[in-house]
Amino acid sequence: MFAILEKEMDKVLRRDRRALGFLIPRNVEIKARVVSRDERESGLREILNFGHTFAHALESVTKYRRYQHGEAVAWGMIAASFLGHELGLTRADDVSRIVALIRRLGPLPPWPRLPAAALLRAMHFDKKTRGGILRFVLSPRIGEARSYDTVPLHVVERVLHFTPRLITASNRLSRGRHG
Repeated sequence: MFAILEKEMDKVLRRDRRALGFLIPRNVEIKARVVSRDERESGLREILNFGHTFAHALESVTKYRRYQHGEAVAWGMIAASFLGHELGLTRADDVSRIVALIRRLGPLPPWPRLPAAALLRAMHFDKKTRGGILRFVLSPRIGEARSYDTVPLHVVERVLHFTPRLITASNRLSRGRHG
């Protein structure tokens, strides 16, 4: 599905009926298969929340006024990709592909100017948190996702600190090449 989105994203953004006619039912099928295997949300279903731990924190600290949910999730998926890489789970080329695909959707509202610690505090209210331990859905490779609960907080804090800086630097580089 990811490779199809990479190939067809321009058509998706133009709302091409044929591309959407394939992608929408296929995505519903994938989600239904996951949900039917975990109707009570006891584990597997969490994989549908890739990026959501970060996203919910972003929404919470900005009082749900800065981001549409999808924008917060897009930022969250970028941050989760960086976290996966920092933990040695996600290869750099997969992180690059994830970030590049998200960026093709268009510019995201800016990351909030808050200390990483404020976002980290907000993460403790995420529904996946169990016994005060944060859980993250990370992607060891494209097309695969798992929940992790042994993530060192200092690594999460580092990702929260550097995610907006990496994207800002990347934006400057691509403007320099294209403008």
